[in-house]
Amino acid sequence: MNFFAKPILAITIGDAAGIGPEIALKALQEEWVYRSCNPVLIGDRNLLSFYVERFQLPLQLNPIIKISQAEFTPGVIDLFHLDTIDMSHFQFGEGDSMTGMAMVDYTKLAVDLAVKGEVDAVIGGPHTKSAVEKAGLFFDGYPSLIARLTGTKEEETFLMLVSDHFRVVNATLHVPMRRALELVKHPLIFKAIQASDYAGRMLGLDHPKIAVAGLNPHAGEGGLFGLEEQNEIIPAITQAQAAGMNVEGPFASDTLFAEFGNYDIYLAMYHDQAHIPMKMKAFKQMAALTIGTPILFSSIGHGSAPDIAGKGIADPTGLWKTIQLLSTVKSKMSDRIENH
Repeated sequence: MNFFAKPILAITIGDAAGIGPEIALKALQEEWVYRSCNPVLIGDRNLLSFYVERFQLPLQLNPIIKISQAEFTPGVIDLFHLDTIDMSHFQFGEGDSMTGMAMVDYTKLAVDLAVKGEVDAVIGGPHTKSAVEKAGLFFDGYPSLIARLTGTKEEETFLMLVSDHFRVVNATLHVPMRRALELVKHPLIFKAIQASDYAGRMLGLDHPKIAVAGLNPHAGEGGLFGLEEQNEIIPAITQAQAAGMNVEGPFASDTLFAEFGNYDIYLAMYHDQAHIPMKMKAFKQMAALTIGTPILFSSIGHGSAPDIAGKGIADPTGLWKTIQLLSTVKSKMSDRIENH
């Protein structure tokens, strides 16, 4: 692959019953997308043709079976077609075992293309957890799925929420709160700091400044409100500092996230601690980058919105931001290769 050409991005439609197909088609109507990257779409041709006809979109589908067949031309969607959706049993907004299995199949193909070096990065469309589970598959979000598909340890794979100005990493993600408390241990926190530092450099930050949130109120208040900070989090921070990483904390999360902007990256201990401030600041403007795996993968920072699926009103802004992010990241990585 030519590292200095425009990056090739594989974009999946996610859950076919959600807004993923609509926002993918809307996003790829924009000529600026093709100026920043070479996109290919992964989904079901029958479903996408239905969307094109339903909303009279000025698009042509170009089915391909290998990257060399792609045209990378505005108005022409280069499509890896997987025959996954029986339109006679399809309903907008009704994610089921068919759409759940299809979402996983799209992701598998995209990841395989990335592992083989045929695409530079992958964007996973919005998913529906319950639909995947109806297909009889365990699914707790893209990071663990990408870990399994790339042979990466799940405990070394993390989610980074990224907007124009803020970056927040989740030390734990889609687990019950009781389980998250069990997982917040020194080794996990250190690995999360390492992954945050590496991802920051990948995003173009030479020496990213990382802030670590505490777990307990007031970051434990010196042991008064809990010992996790003293026994687990501070030792991980100390180890990371000794390894040369620019990391500070733990900080009380109620004030840390209220003062977004003082650090390059924020490390949160559990799902809501990360997602609430990010969704308040940049709900439709963020991408969800999987870090710690050997491929560049991001999902979109919002769900599949089944309540508006098929209505033609879905907003593609989140996907645009994700395309911009991965195109920029890949360009910066290419610049570093060229400079070295």
